Amino acid sequence: MNSNQNDIKFIIHRGSHQIGGNCVELVAPNSKILIDCGLPLDYDEQTPETQKEIRENARKWLNNCDAIFLSHYHGDHYGLLCEAPIGTKVFTSDETAMLMELSGIFGEDLTQRLDIHTFENGVITFKDFRITQYIVDHSAYGACAFLFEVGGQTLLYSGDIRLHGKKGILYKHLPQHVDYLFLEGTNLGRGVKQKTERAVENEFVKRFSSYQDNAHLVWCSSQNIDRMVALYRACLRTGRTLCIDPYTAYVLEFAYSVHPTIPTAKTHPNLMIYYPHRLTTMMMERDKTIIYGPYSKEKKMDLADLAMNPSKYVLLFRPKLLGDLKKYLADTKVCLTNSIWAQYWEQNKPEIISLKEWLAEKPELRQKLPDIHTSGHADVASLQKIVEHVQPKCIVPIHTEMPETYKTLFPSYTVLNATDETPIELINTKE
Repeated sequence: MNSNQNDIKFIIHRGSHQIGGNCVELVAPNSKILIDCGLPLDYDEQTPETQKEIRENARKWLNNCDAIFLSHYHGDHYGLLCEAPIGTKVFTSDETAMLMELSGIFGEDLTQRLDIHTFENGVITFKDFRITQYIVDHSAYGACAFLFEVGGQTLLYSGDIRLHGKKGILYKHLPQHVDYLFLEGTNLGRGVKQKTERAVENEFVKRFSSYQDNAHLVWCSSQNIDRMVALYRACLRTGRTLCIDPYTAYVLEFAYSVHPTIPTAKTHPNLMIYYPHRLTTMMMERDKTIIYGPYSKEKKMDLADLAMNPSKYVLLFRPKLLGDLKKYLADTKVCLTNSIWAQYWEQNKPEIISLKEWLAEKPELRQKLPDIHTSGHADVASLQKIVEHVQPKCIVPIHTEMPETYKTLFPSYTVLNATDETPIELINTKE
């Protein structure tokens, strides 16, 4: 790491003024690396021409890239890795690498085209850089922040982070007195103090108890382990069985291998697996042992039983399961609860539109209840705690639509409001 600081710069390709789609380039004399390479959240709503441009830009950023450092496995951070040249090095957490491998079983296999590496003892040296990984609390399993040391300067990339989850205390492990802190600000301007996952669990308990005769469908991410645990505990407290699909079953198995307190279909009695027609058909064409092999017949749940005994179950749900709902739950009392980012419900995707139409067909049987959710991102008070702990020389807003508010929130700190595609040379903050 003999780089001179005057030869080092960063470029925020996307994320300085928008949420999601993060991509930051760090350039040193002997290397070029990217931090995340995400798909914009509104990608599906863009015209084909704009979508083509987004992918062409990603290929340009990825060209001659020595490595990518992936903070976590959410599409708005990894979704354009598929545009990377074959063999591109990717460094990430053990958990994220595991999710990438698992997604290769059930869908696109990025591990076959990319050279995936994890951190041994949390630190690696790569060309001009020394990089330290810090696991943080977020709604994606294994999300992490990165500290980059180069040319005598230190840059801390927060990734997506929160303090109100079960592992929120991890922020106190972040390094202090760094030169640059790239800090996410997803929740700025929303004026909401985020609730804890225990509060989410209690809300599920109240809902399942208030609608005792209904089948409950809950839309949430399988990779949000905190949410899966909250949902499982709520089922346990209300005498219901949580029904999950094979992908979720595998995610929980992997999580259990690292944290043996995580509930799984193998170790916990009130967890069963249902086999959606679309997913099962796809997997049977690949390898039937993957879909059925690890689990006993007693763990298989038939959706017909959900229709006959709706008060017994909570079904982990995705809109693409609508075909199964139409077949089995046409005349069943159903409550749908979203436990995801609210904007997903507003998307104009065909499966969302069809689901809304299905709910409206029989409102006396089918109702969408208010969301039960808490964000995977820090609220304002939490961001201030993070800054108070890290005490950076300079804050760089990212993953936010309101970068101009940082100067008000952090009046005692220097804030550098970058713009997308503007190279910024590192300055000596120690002078």
